[in-house]
Amino acid sequence: MGYGISSVNVNDLDEVRTIEEGFKKAYSGDLKGTVEAVDKLKGFALQLIPLEADAENELDIKALIISIGDIARVSAEMKMEQACSVSGRILGDIALEAAGQKRVQIAIKTLSIVGSLALEFTGKGLEMAARSAAESLGICGKSFSRIKMETLVSLSEVYLMQVSMLSIEKGFYKAGITAIDYLGEIGIASAEQAIETCTLEAAVTLEDLGNAAVRENSESYVKAVIEALENLGTEVSRHGMKNILVQIAWSLETIRVLSLEQGLKGACFAAKAALESINTAGMLDTEQNLEKIREIKEFRSFILKKG
Repeated sequence: MGYGISSVNVNDLDEVRTIEEGFKKAYSGDLKGTVEAVDKLKGFALQLIPLEADAENELDIKALIISIGDIARVSAEMKMEQACSVSGRILGDIALEAAGQKRVQIAIKTLSIVGSLALEFTGKGLEMAARSAAESLGICGKSFSRIKMETLVSLSEVYLMQVSMLSIEKGFYKAGITAIDYLGEIGIASAEQAIETCTLEAAVTLEDLGNAAVRENSESYVKAVIEALENLGTEVSRHGMKNILVQIAWSLETIRVLSLEQGLKGACFAAKAALESINTAGMLDTEQNLEKIREIKEFRSFILKKG
């Protein structure tokens, strides 16, 4: 009577071989092989997520997502932007599945890897890959808003803010605009679900980005922020979120004044028009609004320091 190998052991061996193959293909510059390997690793992770959430299961999933991230980093070193982009999208898919299955710690870990990759890609000048990772963060953030997972929404917003800031500094238009647009969309999705904290965080973050863009004399970024704030203001007004509308009006006025001082006439006019388009009549409780803004900024500082 022969000895058999359990299906669990076979799967473990297959995972290890695929991880090794992924690194081998990435280091050799084999785009097709790298993409196939990370896609296979995604399949393993998606099979494990719905299973019983014991310690072994969690470690296995984390090993897979960390390996996908590390293979993406090797791909970045080899300038394989397409492989980097695919890895970012795959990790985003895993984060969404984990959140849907209430595997919050797995979702947080996966989203953190996507965020760190987005920053690394931006830092290395891989704008296509950075934009793709920013899209993954944005898609995840909007989905997390719809299922009211506030911690994950906030984490998405923090990473998008960092990607935007770095893109503005480096002049990466597409990645920066993508991150700004998704921040606005996450704010809108949060407003639709009446998640005031995340909606307010989006508004405060957009103001910071607008101010940074003015300092960099980057009018295109400033206008993108103004448009995002205007769209968010329209949605917030529709849902009667008075305190947040006060913040958005404040943000637009701040950006308008700074743009005027910097000589960015187009941005100044755009901010003025946006202010006129959102209805701030009867907006009260400014003191309470300021307290919420302070709390959001403290939370964001905590996340950044922790990162």
